[in-house]
Parts: sequence; structure tokens; C-alpha cells
Amino acid sequence: MELLGSYWLRRALARLASLTVYEGQDTRTGMPVMVLVGAKGEPVEAEGSLKVLDRLEDALVLEWPLGAVPLSQYAGVADPDRLAHWVREIAKRLAALEAQGIRYAPRAELVLVKGRSVWLVGPGLEALAGEAAPALLELARLLAGPRWEEFPLRDVLARLARGEVGLEALWAPPPEEAPAPEAAKEKEAEARRLPVEVEAAEASPPASPGPPREEPTPSRPRVIRIEEPEDPPFPVVEPRSSRGGRRAVGLVLFLLLLLGAAGAYMGLFRPQGGAARDYPMEFRTDPPTEKALVYVLEAPEGAGLEPGSLLLEAPGRVRFPVPGVYRLRIQVPGREPVDYLLEVPGPPLTIKVR
Repeated sequence: MELLGSYWLRRALARLASLTVYEGQDTRTGMPVMVLVGAKGEPVEAEGSLKVLDRLEDALVLEWPLGAVPLSQYAGVADPDRLAHWVREIAKRLAALEAQGIRYAPRAELVLVKGRSVWLVGPGLEALAGEAAPALLELARLLAGPRWEEFPLRDVLARLARGEVGLEALWAPPPEEAPAPEAAKEKEAEARRLPVEVEAAEASPPASPGPPREEPTPSRPRVIRIEEPEDPPFPVVEPRSSRGGRRAVGLVLFLLLLLGAAGAYMGLFRPQGGAARDYPMEFRTDPPTEKALVYVLEAPEGAGLEPGSLLLEAPGRVRFPVPGVYRLRIQVPGREPVDYLLEVPGPPLTIKVR
């Protein structure tokens, strides 16, 4: 990892012409940040964009919402409906930027998502300017992957890239189609025909009463019979013989005695004072001629390391007693100390001195 000011540069997310975007970490707070090295222009403070936390000589430091991840991590695995929601949210933010006269081409690695929330990275910077419609189409095609044919917004995005519709077509409901002329004529004819039929029905003379119906002679009252089955509605459980019960109890006692004997055997013949496991960790410096002092500020429970004690002088190797997260302070002669959160076990740590 590389150190820039008070920020670790963990990995590069995107490399453009004059801009390199890093996933970073604030060494003072341990919070994740996004570092834009070589940024030219002024980022826009708008809804759904990352806020500027710090300005360095040749870099900008943006906030990284906790739990958010780059949209590129969902390439080819995102559910089509979930992906459609993200595309609509990106389109709304692009429309708001266009209303301010800002051209922004979204990229999957420079869009952060968390649940249904979406953040754009660096709108307003020169390296990220571009046409929104074709970039949004390529972003959706990349994320949909093999399920692009079943993506619900595929046709609208294609029309958007051709300039036939605007961004609002991605979230606006489709306009209601006017009824066909033939259907309208049929409805009109039916409306005209309805009163005539009703009048004809009203004008028709009432039907003549027929001969009076004779009341049927009452028959003998019906009898409701409830038949009970001879067999009971539940299975009959016969009691087991006392001999079988005694046999089961004896088997259980035998198993308990066997388990007790096995436990006693393991307790007697277990090796005493087993070797404690440790976790080696290598610290390197770049260039190797530099020296760095590494102190312990916080250690996991059971580590037995005193806060403020010197861990080692890098480059070197140290063995940690327990796994977990250690808070270290790295002191390079002639420079300000830097705090760092180290997860053990882990890969070798390289301290780059710039």
C-alpha cells in the first residue's frame, strides 16, 4: 500500500487519462475514503454525489458511505429488477446534472451503491465529462451481462442512445394510448342503442298470471341420523411389555458409561501444555533502506501487548499472539507519525516513504 498524506491508498479503482481513483483509508479515523489523484476541475456538490472531505496538493479526498460498494462488483450477477432501479436512479441524477449544464459519463467502477441508494463519483471533473446516454447504455449492458436480452429497460436505453427519447423516459410512465377509431364508433353505437332497448323493455306488457300453484301436501318429517363408527377415530396404542422397557433403559445406561470412559481416557492422555499458536507478520519498507518504528496503540483481548510499547523496527518480522485487528502507530524519522489498523493474519505490510 502507498501512503499519501494521512491516507492509505489500498487499491486503484479506475485509471483514466490524467486521473487515478483509489479506494483509501483515513489513518487518523480508520474510515474508508475515495482518493482522486490528478483531479482537474471542481466537483459538484449535488444530491447523490460524494462530498469532498479534504484537498491535497494534487488530489481530492471524497467521503465513502459505510457499506457502499462499487457498482462494478455486480457485473453479470445483479438481478434485472434491482439493476433497473439503479439505472433509473442514475438517470435521475444525470438529468439533474444536465439541467445545471454538467456533462457526466457514468462508469460502473465510479458509481457506489448500497441497497437502493446510489452515489456518483466526481461529477464536474474534466476527466469524467462525456455523453451520458451512450455511457449509461454501456454501463447497463456490462452489468446485465448474459441477461441483457431480458433486461426490462433494454429498448428504452437503445432509443435513448439514438437520441429518440430523453433521460426521463427511463422513469416516466408510458403515455396512455388513444382508443382506435373503430372501437370509439362501436362504443358510440352501443350508447345510442341502449336507451331504445330499455324503453322497449319498459313498454312490453306484463306477463299474464298463470294458474295458481297448488301447495304440495306435507310429507312425513325427515329424520336426521348420525351414525358413529364402530372403530375409534384415533389409533389405539397398546402398552409395551415391561421386559422391552427394561432392555431400553439398560442400553442407555451402557452408552452413558461408555461415553464417560472415553472422556476420562481423553482427559488422562491429552498432552499437557500444548504449544501456543502465533501469527507471523512481515513488515517491509520501500525503499528498503528506510527505517520505521512500529508501536502498539490497541490490541485484541488476550494479546498481552501494552499500549505504547514498541513492536518492532521495520523492516522486520514479528509474531502476534492472537488474531484480530491491531491499531499501530508507524513512525518514520523526519515525518509525522501515522496510525494504521492492521488485521492479523494478513499479507505482508509495505511502508512506502514518499
